[in-house]
Amino acid sequence: MSSTSLTVSKTKQTSLAPRAAFPRARVCVDCRTLLGPKETCDGGSKHRVVSIETPTGRNALRTEVWGPPSVRRRAKQLAKAGGTSLGAGSIFEGCSGCSDCGTAALEGEFVVIVAVIALIAAAGVAMYWIIAKIVEAIRAYQNRPRPNGGITRPPSLGRRAGPSGVVLGQTGMLAPATGTSCVAWSLDLRNKRFLGTDLMLHDAETSGFEVKLDDGTTLRVPGGRIRIEGPKERVDRSDASPVDEFVQTISHEDDPEDAGLDPFPFDTVDEIVVRPGDRVRVFGELEREADPAAPGGYRASNVILVPKGVPAIRVERQEDRK
Repeated sequence: MSSTSLTVSKTKQTSLAPRAAFPRARVCVDCRTLLGPKETCDGGSKHRVVSIETPTGRNALRTEVWGPPSVRRRAKQLAKAGGTSLGAGSIFEGCSGCSDCGTAALEGEFVVIVAVIALIAAAGVAMYWIIAKIVEAIRAYQNRPRPNGGITRPPSLGRRAGPSGVVLGQTGMLAPATGTSCVAWSLDLRNKRFLGTDLMLHDAETSGFEVKLDDGTTLRVPGGRIRIEGPKERVDRSDASPVDEFVQTISHEDDPEDAGLDPFPFDTVDEIVVRPGDRVRVFGELEREADPAAPGGYRASNVILVPKGVPAIRVERQEDRK
């Protein structure tokens, strides 16, 4: 399996970028952050990272979510366990014990009474069957396996805030869940029925942008993975089909017995978007480097700031998007 990229495939949500900013090849099983090839988690060496490109890595992730294979099989057996079926055919079988039934003279009133009793009995059997099926469905619903979310949340940006400024540039991508034109986005996939935490997957990327800092310096953020905090918009899974389609591309099934036990089960998506005009706070170390795109002149004018490592920003104020 090759590295997987996230692209929006709805008719009205086609990615503006020709390709995703980084390939999704690994995931942290502790905080569920998607990572690029050979990347370690932002949470440090204690966070366990596995490949989603190999059966071994995918099985390790599925074990974290649903438990080991034996537990998964037992959970599915309980979910499939139904109620007791009722054979009602015997009630309607004809009587063969009396040879004179065909010749007996029955009064009209007696025939009506027998017919009413038979109808009541049939209605009772039908009602019992319906109730039994309802109980069976309820039991199966209650016995559904519940996924385990990450044992910890993705690490925060920290308290050592850096400079702030305004995002510049043109939108080069669409946010997967809302279809908003943006320069960067972040999403969390969450499940309503969970053990531990409800976070099943965290992902974020940028097509690249610049920030005009308050002191006049330019910060250039390259395309790739990014860490973002800020106001979130919640979207139901049914309204975020591009996200659903993407998750299916990284949810390969290696064992037929694991059918239905997705490694990233989710009901809702929490999404953050970054657009030109947004005011952001920068976190992490920054480095100075010469700007190859700048014209000649004073040396100071050719210097820009770039993040050291994965860029990290917090959206403090968003532009009016109405």
